[in-house]
Amino acid sequence: MSEDWIKELLSSFQDQITKGTYEAIYSLDGEARDHIMRSQATACVHAFVDLFAIPKELDLDGFLEHMKYGGSSKVDIRRENDTIEFIERHEGECMCPLVKRDAARLTPQLCDCAVHWLRMLVQRHTDKPVAVELVESVATGARDCTFRIRLGTRMLPE
Repeated sequence: MSEDWIKELLSSFQDQITKGTYEAIYSLDGEARDHIMRSQATACVHAFVDLFAIPKELDLDGFLEHMKYGGSSKVDIRRENDTIEFIERHEGECMCPLVKRDAARLTPQLCDCAVHWLRMLVQRHTDKPVAVELVESVATGARDCTFRIRLGTRMLPE
């Protein structure tokens, strides 16, 4: 008899614990939740660049081109000087691995992680400060996730 069922049971158990933790995280406000989302985004960036083999040496234009074809979803990118529109085509489904495996409930608060994740990815390929704004997302009812990236500026604390 295969022991795969034991691994699946253990994985499901771990996902339920994670889901409970995320319910508590979603109830946090301000800097506490933002700190957690930044930390999660940092871990995700490291895993993402390894998984999709994104060389650190790419300049910003090379990175943006790579993201159109070498990530977890189709991405449309429009750049006008220091403003970039970054649209992840998700067809109404969140691409967060925690949501996909039902280890976290999709909420707009989870999108804070995506904002940090994208800022960190772009920052990795430019020497300019980077600000990222979520325009719309699957969590807010959109079919896709749209971000506005501004180079040469930082987001002001709320």
